[in-house]
Amino acid sequence: MDTNDNIFGIQTNEWTIYVIGILVFIILFFIQKYSYLIDRKLSEKYKLDKEWEGHPWPLLSGLLLGFIVFVLGVFLPGELSSNPVNWQWPELLIFVFALAIIVMLAIESFIHFGKSVGSLRLVIFGVLSFAFFYAGMLAGLFLAAILALTIIIYFLFFLKKRLGIK
Repeated sequence: MDTNDNIFGIQTNEWTIYVIGILVFIILFFIQKYSYLIDRKLSEKYKLDKEWEGHPWPLLSGLLLGFIVFVLGVFLPGELSSNPVNWQWPELLIFVFALAIIVMLAIESFIHFGKSVGSLRLVIFGVLSFAFFYAGMLAGLFLAAILALTIIIYFLFFLKKRLGIK
């Protein structure tokens, strides 16, 4: 048994990443769908007068940011650097987009919930956005796999037609 095929004590195969990925997407879909309940529960628990419910834009932005990081990692292999001294335009794009998400989420949280409850909301949505970021990278992996399968199938049919195989 290879130690690389053992995840959480469960023997895995090549399809495990796809099954786990689909389960993650289903769970994150329901988190995104019912994320307004976080704002409602914070208002109820801390007895805030206003019943404001935000939209799940930080979660979807985290998903988009993860997808962008994956695509840039695929099309610019070896070019992405974690050292800020060596950053070029891709790293700056990622940094500015991530900073914009955090700043806009902080402004929205502090305006609608105040300093203490807004900080709690910022942490909750920050953690969820981070999970959606990794889901965006996984979505990029799924898209790359589907694209690769489509290209393989297309070329098999094209080759069959070209060779005149009936």
